[in-house]
Amino acid sequence: MRGLRDGTTGTHAGMPATTTTRAATGTATALARANVALVKYWGKRDEERNLPAVGSISLTLDGLEAVATVTVAERPNERPRFRQNGAAVTGLAGERMASFLDRLAGARDANVPCADVEANFPVGAGLASSAAIFCAVTTAALSALGRRVDLETLSALARQGSGSAARSVFGGLVEWRRGSAADGSDSTAHQLLPESAWDLALLVAITSEGMKGTASRDAMRHVANTSPLYAGWLAAQEDDLAGMRRAIAARDLGEVGRIAEENCLRMHATSFAARPPVFFWSPATLAAMDEVRRVRADGVGAFFTIDAGPQVKVLCARDDAGAVAARLAAVPGVLRVLRSGPGAGVEMAQGEPPWS
Repeated sequence: MRGLRDGTTGTHAGMPATTTTRAATGTATALARANVALVKYWGKRDEERNLPAVGSISLTLDGLEAVATVTVAERPNERPRFRQNGAAVTGLAGERMASFLDRLAGARDANVPCADVEANFPVGAGLASSAAIFCAVTTAALSALGRRVDLETLSALARQGSGSAARSVFGGLVEWRRGSAADGSDSTAHQLLPESAWDLALLVAITSEGMKGTASRDAMRHVANTSPLYAGWLAAQEDDLAGMRRAIAARDLGEVGRIAEENCLRMHATSFAARPPVFFWSPATLAAMDEVRRVRADGVGAFFTIDAGPQVKVLCARDDAGAVAARLAAVPGVLRVLRSGPGAGVEMAQGEPPWS
């Protein structure tokens, strides 16, 4: 899945939100990367439009990739609407993707997009696979359908498939605005810092290769409805976002890490306090967190964050990545350690880029 860059990436911003149409090409392929939220998105203000209850800031990850090929077919019964790693996806996941593809196609009922996706990292295990998948599918589908949009509109469309997919449109450090418009038109992502601007590393301590017991969207809804700590989560988010913006602008790893850890723990506290509680962590998750604290006590700047899953992501300077990875790999219960860093935005492997 490497070597697909054509030099055109999702790093352009500030264009007016426009949509135009050209002739459908039939097939297009796009590559998008997962991202890790340093200031979390947790909860929705509108489930139908995938509008977040709070804003978020993330790092797009190099090497954790999904490649989507979308083909526009006049007779959709000839093939599954959604295949993942070669196998047809059925059930709720298949229906969700089919509905999303129909939404992208709009009124063109003769042109039915079908998606084939491959991912080079575990899917549904708390590694933001849906962000990479839906970002890649959105981009490839728009290209195959002959639609042109600006990048913020692409971000808004990807968000409708998976909230965090809005952030994978852009490389480096990215902010997804909560927005206030009822239609979600102002809930889009934009780049804060390009991927080449800071020598960071992001390590992922894999503690489980299996699917999560609770899907993120189900957990968000349950926590928002039942956790007595959820109001505090909402109230603290603006301070975290403002502090993270300042820390990123100053390239202050210590401050970025401090905010990321506190924000992560606050998010998971809302889940622990839900009724009944939602637990994503395993004993190995806790052991890896403890090891990160020991690494830091030994004088190395390393900071953890954990999304809705058992994997532990560790942010550090690129020069320290080897030593930190070795410490994580020695933790009982850690199956392997993935090494990543700032990645580029979405890009095309086949077909014309849909962005203007």
